[in-house]
Amino acid sequence: MITTNLISIMHTGGAVMWPLYLLLVVTIVLGVERTITLIVLYKKREPVIKERMQGSLSILDLVAMIAPTLGFLGTVTGMINAFKAISEASSVQLQVVAAGLYEALYTTAFGLIISVLATMIGFFLDLAITTVCETEKAQG
Repeated sequence: MITTNLISIMHTGGAVMWPLYLLLVVTIVLGVERTITLIVLYKKREPVIKERMQGSLSILDLVAMIAPTLGFLGTVTGMINAFKAISEASSVQLQVVAAGLYEALYTTAFGLIISVLATMIGFFLDLAITTVCETEKAQG
Protein backbone atom coordinates (compact mmCIF):
# COMPACT_ATOMS: atom_id res chain seq x y z
CA MET A 1 0.00 0.00 0.00
CA ILE A 2 2.67 2.51 1.02
CA THR A 3 4.93 1.44 -1.85
CA THR A 4 2.09 1.91 -4.31
CA ASN A 5 1.38 5.38 -2.93
CA LEU A 6 5.06 6.40 -3.07
CA ILE A 7 5.35 5.22 -6.66
CA SER A 8 2.12 7.03 -7.55
CA ILE A 9 3.38 10.24 -5.94
CA MET A 10 6.69 9.80 -7.74
CA HIS A 11 4.98 9.64 -11.13
CA THR A 12 2.57 12.45 -10.34
CA GLY A 13 5.32 14.73 -9.02
CA GLY A 14 7.46 14.44 -12.13
CA ALA A 15 11.23 14.37 -12.55
CA VAL A 16 11.95 16.71 -9.62
CA MET A 17 10.74 13.99 -7.25
CA TRP A 18 13.91 11.93 -7.86
CA PRO A 19 16.29 14.41 -6.22
CA LEU A 20 13.70 15.04 -3.50
CA TYR A 21 13.57 11.32 -2.70
CA LEU A 22 17.38 11.29 -2.62
CA LEU A 23 17.35 14.16 -0.11
CA LEU A 24 14.81 12.28 1.99
CA VAL A 25 17.03 9.19 2.06
CA VAL A 26 20.10 11.28 2.95
CA THR A 27 18.17 12.94 5.78
CA ILE A 28 16.95 9.67 7.26
CA VAL A 29 20.29 7.88 6.90
CA LEU A 30 22.26 10.75 8.46
CA GLY A 31 19.77 11.10 11.29
CA VAL A 32 19.87 7.40 12.15
CA GLU A 33 23.65 7.08 11.71
CA ARG A 34 24.47 10.13 13.85
CA THR A 35 22.05 9.01 16.56
CA ILE A 36 23.55 5.51 16.68
CA THR A 37 27.10 6.91 16.69
CA LEU A 38 26.29 9.27 19.55
CA ILE A 39 24.67 6.50 21.61
CA VAL A 40 27.60 4.11 21.02
CA LEU A 41 30.20 6.73 21.94
CA TYR A 42 28.24 7.70 25.05
CA LYS A 43 27.82 4.09 26.21
CA LYS A 44 31.51 3.31 25.62
CA ARG A 45 32.39 6.47 27.55
CA GLU A 46 34.51 7.58 24.61
CA PRO A 47 34.89 11.32 24.22
CA VAL A 48 32.54 12.82 21.69
CA ILE A 49 34.44 15.03 19.30
CA LYS A 50 31.93 17.83 18.87
CA GLU A 51 33.37 19.12 15.61
CA ARG A 52 33.33 15.68 13.98
CA MET A 53 29.80 14.93 15.14
CA GLN A 54 28.47 18.32 14.07
CA GLY A 55 30.20 18.22 10.69
CA SER A 56 27.53 16.00 9.22
CA LEU A 57 24.83 18.24 10.68
CA SER A 58 25.82 20.87 8.12
CA ILE A 59 24.69 18.39 5.47
CA LEU A 60 21.26 18.35 7.12
CA ASP A 61 21.28 22.15 7.06
CA LEU A 62 22.05 22.02 3.34
CA VAL A 63 19.22 19.54 2.75
CA ALA A 64 16.86 21.83 4.67
CA MET A 65 17.78 24.68 2.30
CA ILE A 66 17.81 22.71 -0.96
CA ALA A 67 14.61 20.66 -0.53
CA PRO A 68 12.15 23.59 -0.68
CA THR A 69 14.03 25.05 -3.62
CA LEU A 70 13.69 21.78 -5.51
CA GLY A 71 10.03 21.68 -4.50
CA PHE A 72 9.52 25.14 -5.97
CA LEU A 73 11.36 24.03 -9.11
CA GLY A 74 8.79 21.25 -9.35
CA THR A 75 6.08 23.88 -8.97
CA VAL A 76 7.47 25.83 -11.89
CA THR A 77 7.86 22.77 -14.12
CA GLY A 78 4.36 21.60 -13.19
CA MET A 79 2.90 24.97 -14.11
CA ILE A 80 4.85 24.99 -17.37
CA ASN A 81 3.49 21.54 -18.20
CA ALA A 82 -0.05 22.64 -17.33
CA PHE A 83 0.12 25.72 -19.55
CA LYS A 84 1.79 23.76 -22.35
CA ALA A 85 -1.00 21.18 -22.23
CA ILE A 86 -3.60 23.95 -22.26
CA SER A 87 -1.98 25.64 -25.25
CA GLU A 88 -1.79 22.38 -27.20
CA ALA A 89 -5.34 21.25 -26.42
CA SER A 90 -8.12 22.01 -28.85
CA SER A 91 -10.44 22.53 -25.90
CA VAL A 92 -9.41 23.09 -22.30
CA GLN A 93 -10.32 20.21 -20.04
CA LEU A 94 -10.03 20.19 -16.29
CA GLN A 95 -7.95 16.98 -16.37
CA VAL A 96 -5.29 18.68 -18.49
CA VAL A 97 -4.88 21.53 -16.01
CA ALA A 98 -5.13 19.24 -12.97
CA ALA A 99 -2.21 17.05 -14.07
CA GLY A 100 0.19 20.01 -14.07
CA LEU A 101 -1.19 21.34 -10.80
CA TYR A 102 -0.76 17.92 -9.17
CA GLU A 103 2.89 17.94 -10.17
CA ALA A 104 3.31 21.46 -8.83
CA LEU A 105 1.64 20.78 -5.49
CA TYR A 106 3.23 17.39 -4.80
CA THR A 107 6.78 18.63 -5.30
CA THR A 108 6.24 21.75 -3.21
CA ALA A 109 4.69 19.80 -0.34
CA PHE A 110 7.32 17.07 -0.48
CA GLY A 111 10.17 19.60 -0.53
CA LEU A 112 8.74 21.41 2.48
CA ILE A 113 8.20 18.15 4.39
CA ILE A 114 11.81 17.11 3.78
CA SER A 115 13.05 20.54 4.87
CA VAL A 116 11.09 20.40 8.12
CA LEU A 117 12.29 16.85 8.80
CA ALA A 118 15.95 17.74 8.15
CA THR A 119 15.68 20.84 10.33
CA MET A 120 14.11 18.92 13.22
CA ILE A 121 16.61 16.05 13.05
CA GLY A 122 19.50 18.52 12.87
CA PHE A 123 18.17 20.52 15.82
CA PHE A 124 17.67 17.51 18.09
CA LEU A 125 21.03 15.96 17.14
CA ASP A 126 22.79 19.27 17.82
CA LEU A 127 21.04 19.49 21.18
CA ALA A 128 22.03 15.89 22.05
CA ILE A 129 25.66 16.43 21.00
CA THR A 130 25.89 19.63 23.04
CA THR A 131 24.34 17.93 26.08
CA VAL A 132 26.71 14.95 25.88
CA CYS A 133 29.74 17.23 25.47
CA GLU A 134 28.70 19.38 28.45
CA THR A 135 28.18 16.23 30.53
CA GLU A 136 31.67 15.03 29.57
CA LYS A 137 33.18 18.37 30.60
CA ALA A 138 31.35 18.32 33.94
CA GLN A 139 32.58 14.79 34.66
CA GLY A 140 36.13 15.86 34.04
